[in-house]
Amino acid sequence: MSVLLIAVVMGAVMVGTFSAQNAITGSDLRLQNLDQARTLMASLTKDVRTAVRLSAGSSPFTLADANHAVFYANISTTSSPKKVDLSIDSQSRLIETVWTADAGSTSPNYTYTGASSVRLVGRYVANTAAKPLFTYLTSNGTALTNTPLSATDLLAIKAVQITLIVKKTTNSQLNATSLVNRVRLANLDYNAVAG
Repeated sequence: MSVLLIAVVMGAVMVGTFSAQNAITGSDLRLQNLDQARTLMASLTKDVRTAVRLSAGSSPFTLADANHAVFYANISTTSSPKKVDLSIDSQSRLIETVWTADAGSTSPNYTYTGASSVRLVGRYVANTAAKPLFTYLTSNGTALTNTPLSATDLLAIKAVQITLIVKKTTNSQLNATSLVNRVRLANLDYNAVAG
């Protein structure tokens, strides 16, 4: 009888221990996802916020797709804007490619034929075509949905909503972490032009 009682108590202790261990692991994974998402969001919003036109009446964006954007931006520069490409690669990594304007090119006809610098912004990006990273918005907040956007729709972009979905591990029942941020393109409000 006492052996049976000890077996029942040990079984209950083991179940409790496994449950606590699973809860701790889940909490750790959620925190890792949130930390990665915050880092990615900070970098993305900083880059997008600096988008600038090369000339009046043009768009800062040359490509505006669901999970891929190419635009001109005043990132770490005191002269010509940089050309920035933000995309998700096949390994679920967010990649930033940046070109500096060619020496001798002038506003508004900057050229970007030189070597680019490529930076890994972060990993574990789980955005898909159904859950896009970028949503482009007009001045009244209406989403421009037919991506990649046409030349006419590129001119209508006044803000970008970034919906970032991060999931570090795919073999877990844990849901992905999502962060949403709307970035107003301030340079467009003031008709700022590069150069």
